Amino acid sequence: MSAEPNARMPVDVAERLRAILASKDLTLYQVSQQSEVLYGHSSPYFLPHNLYYDLRSGTFTLSIHQLAALSRVSGYRLNDWVRAFGFDLQDIVRLQVLLPSNRTVILNSTLDDAQAFVPRLESKAFHNPTPAMAPLSELLEFKNYSRLGALNITTGNHLYAKIGGEDTLAFPELLPGSIVRANVNFANDHVLRRNGATSNDLFLIEHSKGFYCCRLQVVEDRLIVPVSTQLPYGRVELQVPEEARNLGVVDLEIRSLVRPEHPEVAMDLARHWRPRALEEPSKLGPLLRNSRMKMNLSLRDASALSRRAADLLRNEQYFVSSSSLSDYEALDTPPRHFHKTITLCSLYGLQFNSFLRTIGIEPESLGKEVVPDRFVGRDFLQVRITGNMEDHPAGFLATLLRESAEIPFFLRDSLEALSGISEVSLDDCFWVGGERNPLHPYLMKALVVIVNRRKRKPIHFRSKPLWEQPLYVLLKRDGTYLCACCGLENGSLVVHPYSQEFYRATRLRYHDDAEIVGQVVTIARKLR
Repeated sequence: MSAEPNARMPVDVAERLRAILASKDLTLYQVSQQSEVLYGHSSPYFLPHNLYYDLRSGTFTLSIHQLAALSRVSGYRLNDWVRAFGFDLQDIVRLQVLLPSNRTVILNSTLDDAQAFVPRLESKAFHNPTPAMAPLSELLEFKNYSRLGALNITTGNHLYAKIGGEDTLAFPELLPGSIVRANVNFANDHVLRRNGATSNDLFLIEHSKGFYCCRLQVVEDRLIVPVSTQLPYGRVELQVPEEARNLGVVDLEIRSLVRPEHPEVAMDLARHWRPRALEEPSKLGPLLRNSRMKMNLSLRDASALSRRAADLLRNEQYFVSSSSLSDYEALDTPPRHFHKTITLCSLYGLQFNSFLRTIGIEPESLGKEVVPDRFVGRDFLQVRITGNMEDHPAGFLATLLRESAEIPFFLRDSLEALSGISEVSLDDCFWVGGERNPLHPYLMKALVVIVNRRKRKPIHFRSKPLWEQPLYVLLKRDGTYLCACCGLENGSLVVHPYSQEFYRATRLRYHDDAEIVGQVVTIARKLR
């Protein structure tokens, strides 16, 4: 998690502000005067000339409006000013992944610091054909460091969403808590044109009650019906684009198997509900209320979740009381403390830039320059910095990028939540994309799995459905790997095939024919 803002001494924060302004040949007096000229003395943007004194007192923190004013006057990026005062916008994504969610939420996947240093992946020399399954440590290695923005890992053509516990229309193909990726380029090209047909693809759509990830039926031109796979959701006809928007075709799922969740069908979604026209509130109060209702949260529920957020970030200031949440909606005023902004964006699924625009801050008007590394904690790496991640990737890395289309690096700090492993290494990650006849349907088109190597006792539950059966990676005596459901019976390791093809259950001599490497805790798989 990020460092706590109050973990830094108040004097350090004041001196850091002085040093950053000095790097632009600015004094606090000049910045205060410019903020008064631009916004007015009584504006929430105004920066007082005694700001150093206020910061040294330890009881004062800058508001989001004052941070925006610093960005505009100095020309430095808002994200860097946020970091300079001890916050991390990536906490929004981490909280969205960690905290339970009633309804599907669009993740803030664009908040990564492009200037951050990250290990650079390179292909290992591997002269044989790429194996069907192998640890990534045999195929890739981290070499040196690069700026995140220099890595060729994203295309900008995708949205990421976390499936809610009450609107899992695609269950059991998708589970509550699954993270899915939608390709926005195919938002409209893949909807079926003939009436009554159900799509083969899953779509991410937006409607007045939030978001669905599901298959669609086309009733007639511009009229669609979200289709539930197994659960009894109400069938509602939605007019496109007035009552529903198609955000993209879902092409990837990242599924955590640590604690598979049972979905619930909420009462308001089980019955037929009347769709309303989509609207984008221009004021903060209606935006907060609409977003909270879409997440199916009462004020008390939202406050309780903020308590969990404060515990996770180890800072009481991230907690928001029910009365404060009510005031934000009724008075149409943003939180005074930036901690609360991070909490609201996390709980309500608000995109940070959309939140800024709603409170009157235009991101395009703010500074674009990068604050020098030494002022924002990016100078701690005494390592050799290299350029792009293989301008023309070769070997296995080229295969991985071709198959995955992009790497969701913004989730790198959420791997513990997805896998239950405190520090995931390349040894814990297995390439499984070369297996053409997998022994489990969730391994069809799978690319990478994360394995908990401490869980090596295979268990097969006779009374649990397929989606709850644990998966294991086995190392056979010939050096090849196998991924399947398995269990011990009379000292033998029995592999249970759940394949579309016919395979007999295989019995292996435990420790002689095969060893258990560990239990699969996360799967990344293509859906189309």
